[in-house]
Amino acid sequence: MSLIRPDDDQVVTNNMENIEHEALVGAELQPKEARKAATIATLGDTPFSSGGEELEHHAIVATEIVSDPVEPHHPDPIQVNAVVLLDPRLTDCPEVLEATKRRGLITLAVIPKPKRITGSEFYPTAEALLEIGVHQVYEPPIGQNFDITECANHLQTVEQQQNLRFLGVIPLREAAVDYSDILAAMLGLHVHNDLGLCSARRDKGLMKTAVANAGLRVAKFARLTAQDGSDVPNAIKSLELDFPVVVKTPRGMSTMDVYICGSMEEAVRRSGEIVRSVGPDGKKANYSLLEEFLVGNEFAVNLIASPTTPRGVQVTDIWEYNKISTDGTMVNTWQTMVDPHCDTYASLVRYAEGVCR
Repeated sequence: MSLIRPDDDQVVTNNMENIEHEALVGAELQPKEARKAATIATLGDTPFSSGGEELEHHAIVATEIVSDPVEPHHPDPIQVNAVVLLDPRLTDCPEVLEATKRRGLITLAVIPKPKRITGSEFYPTAEALLEIGVHQVYEPPIGQNFDITECANHLQTVEQQQNLRFLGVIPLREAAVDYSDILAAMLGLHVHNDLGLCSARRDKGLMKTAVANAGLRVAKFARLTAQDGSDVPNAIKSLELDFPVVVKTPRGMSTMDVYICGSMEEAVRRSGEIVRSVGPDGKKANYSLLEEFLVGNEFAVNLIASPTTPRGVQVTDIWEYNKISTDGTMVNTWQTMVDPHCDTYASLVRYAEGVCR
């Protein structure tokens, strides 16, 4: 940058009125103002080709040089990070919203089910979610069922119009686990599970097959499709099972529609009921699942897959359930968190990591 400031005794007032130079841009400065203001102007080389006495007759009074005076450039607004909460429940939202608030994230909730008169805590309305702090809510238009493609189109439009950047899709109930990965992929995100196994994360039959194909042990099982349960005896004989046996819906949750059957008659009845009914997730069950009953304590292992961990997966916590048999099913009365680093649970950790991989 070149700086030129002429001495006051070298500048003649009547000459200042005729100052003309291509470097002058902007409002004209009067002679008195020109003598008082610092004459900073040029960006780069000096506009004067030669020095000498002629230099004293020039003063640069422009404060900015603009090659093409057009509308000023306004930088694009900074994108705001956001997350999608899929199929939320009111009981789960406060902790999630507190975590997103600490990280400065915008939260958008997706309600895939229509409004229900009962069970507002489990199937909240858009108004209820907005009241507890969710920023925006998407639900299917009136008279239409939830369509994941339409939902993705809507979210992408919101993302562009509001200059958001989605970081992930978080399923807040078991029924949303499988299509949360599909929605994340349709939003262009890379943080989702393998789409080829998304159904296996919900369907217990597909889940057992995937785990067995990975070389891990699973309980014996069979899929039963007879609406009267007539295929149960042959399945029990083929698998060489002893009573009790487990008969359950393939897409259940929280031990709903899971029965411990101590006789053939009970197993036949329960299997037929499941095949003829709608599952806990509101979808028609295509088959019932017959399983070997495993004796022992039940554990739940929570883990997260991340490339930053030494083995690619990390067990965060292990819970031991205390279940009792009542009304033909196993009901959890309480649970206790145990230390995942204890040698007692090392085999559980290895098995869970194998399933995750």
